[in-house]
Amino acid sequence: MAYLSTIIKHIKTCYSINILGDIPDNRSITTVRFLDSTDLQVSYLTPDVLFIGKYEYFKDCSFSGNALLVGADSNQPKGDTIHIKEDIDLFSLLNCISDCLIGNQLLQRKKDELFNLLRHGHELNLILKKAYSYIDNPINVCDSSFSILDSYPAVSDERSLEKRNNRLSLKNVFSDDMKESKLTEHIFHSVYPFITKVDKFEYNWVFESIRINQSVVGYVCVRGNNRDFTDDDLEIIHHVTQLISIYLQKGDGFTNPQGIRIDRFLKDLFLGHFDSEESIKARISSGGFTLGNYYYLVAYDFVDSQKNLLSKDYFCKQLQSIFPNAITGTFESMLVSLLPAKRPSPFNESTSDRLSTFLQMNRMIATISFVFTNLEEAPLYFEQCQCIFSMINSEENVGKILLYGQYCLRHIASRLDDPALFMATVHPALKFLEAYDRNNSTDYLNTLRTYIQKNRSAPAAAKALHIHKSTFFYRIEKMKSLFDIDISNPDNMFAYEISLRLMDIANGTSIFVI
Repeated sequence: MAYLSTIIKHIKTCYSINILGDIPDNRSITTVRFLDSTDLQVSYLTPDVLFIGKYEYFKDCSFSGNALLVGADSNQPKGDTIHIKEDIDLFSLLNCISDCLIGNQLLQRKKDELFNLLRHGHELNLILKKAYSYIDNPINVCDSSFSILDSYPAVSDERSLEKRNNRLSLKNVFSDDMKESKLTEHIFHSVYPFITKVDKFEYNWVFESIRINQSVVGYVCVRGNNRDFTDDDLEIIHHVTQLISIYLQKGDGFTNPQGIRIDRFLKDLFLGHFDSEESIKARISSGGFTLGNYYYLVAYDFVDSQKNLLSKDYFCKQLQSIFPNAITGTFESMLVSLLPAKRPSPFNESTSDRLSTFLQMNRMIATISFVFTNLEEAPLYFEQCQCIFSMINSEENVGKILLYGQYCLRHIASRLDDPALFMATVHPALKFLEAYDRNNSTDYLNTLRTYIQKNRSAPAAAKALHIHKSTFFYRIEKMKSLFDIDISNPDNMFAYEISLRLMDIANGTSIFVI
């Protein structure tokens, strides 16, 4: 069996010709035969048969079924029947179509054999081994942290891979190149395998994302270093990718032997069950993890309501690949990393890019606490991570890394019981300025806001406001004369900045961004 559209494509390739007429996409064909006069004695041609014939013999006939006429030249058969202008030998055409049908049957048989391996509970590596015997090019299955889940044959490319947390992972320089060349983005949006070139490699590669619902949980990567890829290879790769998606959802292939111990440690840590910081450090060291001069907490959540697409251990392993020194587990059904650092910054740009890609592919969000040094205070910093999720629109923040510093004032405001008391802390001059703008259609409050946003640079603020510098200073002087706003006083400027942020929080906006 083959789809009629597949047969037409094969004919076009064989003869380098165009085929005209209305060609349905999903009509199945099981055999081909010559069209003769006896076929015209029925109302409908046999549905799953492709009939071929000469235009000159059937030019006055109208067909209900699958018919292909050759030698039509510039003539149009009745009923928009599929036709070829050129006068192709019918026996040659019959052989061409038969080859396509036989090839498609062989392809389907290969797909069935791969599916049977999955159905009978065989491991992923055996499925990859069977697929390799069909496409004769090495297959790698990678997760969304650029670590290799499985491969056949076993991969050992020291040029592009390195060991991370006892797992082979793509080196940063290559994952950075993938992002720079938009290859990561192409993989993320792919629903069918695509052939591409990769810098520093002379052969073609094939990639396709592994999807579970809307999430991209990994991708299949095939190196074409043995031979060029064919259309059948792409069909096999696509089928294997779908089988891998099913395999991963079985949830029995990726269990973390340390998972229970880590989750128990995080529970004790966040519930304050340790009697001293030294006992926390001793527990970390006994688990083989690294202590730091500083610590951050990173919490992760899924945007979609259906969170348990895969085992949490599957995601923990990927996060451990991104943060090899971190303690990553779950607490209250949330993925969490306790991240040690040598200096008061959580990670470098390359690690940030890896994390962003992981979050984007899995439709997740990460929140990061303030830095801290006392591990006994971890529950307070975990609350910082948690509170951000309640303040944001999840769909608008897919793939983002959100820092507590951007939300700390809003968090403080949410803890106040009296909204009137909260608004009373806003500098009165700014309230007057806001009312004045509203009543007089002026833009003074935004002028002050922009000045603070632009690091208190008058030229930069004027440029951002699309006004002349003299106009900017006129507005500043006007604000001073109206409401005694003094930008030369550092205490006042601090109060103005805090007040602007509080006003944004009260208005339910996040306009103020430095």
